Amino acid sequence: MEPPLSEPSPPPAAAAPAPQVALVSLALRFWPLLFLAALLVAGAAWWFVHAFHDQGYAPEQPIAFSHRQHAGDLKIDCRFCHFNAERGKHAGVPPMSVCMSCHSVAGSDLPEIQKLASIAATGSYTDADGSLREGGTVHWNRVHKLPDHVYFDHSAHVAANVACQTCHGPVEEMVVMRQHADLTMSWCLDCHRNSNYVGGPDAKPGDPTTNTVGVANNEAIRAREVADPPVVFRERQVKGAPAEAGHAPTAAQPGRLAAFLAENPGFAAKVKDLPAWRAADLPDSHRLMNAATNCSTCHQ
Repeated sequence: MEPPLSEPSPPPAAAAPAPQVALVSLALRFWPLLFLAALLVAGAAWWFVHAFHDQGYAPEQPIAFSHRQHAGDLKIDCRFCHFNAERGKHAGVPPMSVCMSCHSVAGSDLPEIQKLASIAATGSYTDADGSLREGGTVHWNRVHKLPDHVYFDHSAHVAANVACQTCHGPVEEMVVMRQHADLTMSWCLDCHRNSNYVGGPDAKPGDPTTNTVGVANNEAIRAREVADPPVVFRERQVKGAPAEAGHAPTAAQPGRLAAFLAENPGFAAKVKDLPAWRAADLPDSHRLMNAATNCSTCHQ
């Protein structure tokens, strides 16, 4: 007897492609879209990095002033024109008197100097955009501008012997003034860290008490704090109350006060209604005040 015929087995199912192969297949299939997405991401990243500073900004000025000629060729010190940099927060722009102190004679035949002299003589001029500029000075287009929440003091940096080129770049080579650095907070902090300006030029590593410049370090701030001297309170001797031992006014106080009032009759008239004990206890700094006032006016 012949054995029964078995049913044929189904063909083996095809193996599923590996995930890596599938991703490669999709990438090859949609590579134009992926390339476009990569360009968009790169463009967004570039914009984000460069959108919040004006590095390289070089606006056209009403007068073609060349820093290379003045600071480079003629070697004029930056502080001759920007004299406020030594004593104030802002370096400022030179007034017309500084420009004309030289150019009333030097370069008087040059077209740009003639424009400058015309502004000084007439007190006004018409800008390139058609607006009328008055005041007898050149309205220069600002190149460097920090955010309003940033505090920067030129005088502190000049006093620390920081060169102008550290922040403003090789000004002596610029025909048209441009913003050299990005002026971001990270750029400022990198400079302070690398040059030790955070702790001051005399700061010693590991000793926060030698820091002379503000730092965002609580330990350094605590180490620099100086405790207030202890205050010793004593009860005032009020008129009519029995004098306690050690609290009686000294003989030197009335005599010193009388001499002071004799030398300052105007002040004597202002304090004539004060109790003797109160006037006697006033320190010299309080006696020289413009008017007699209640303690609570200042000491609330």
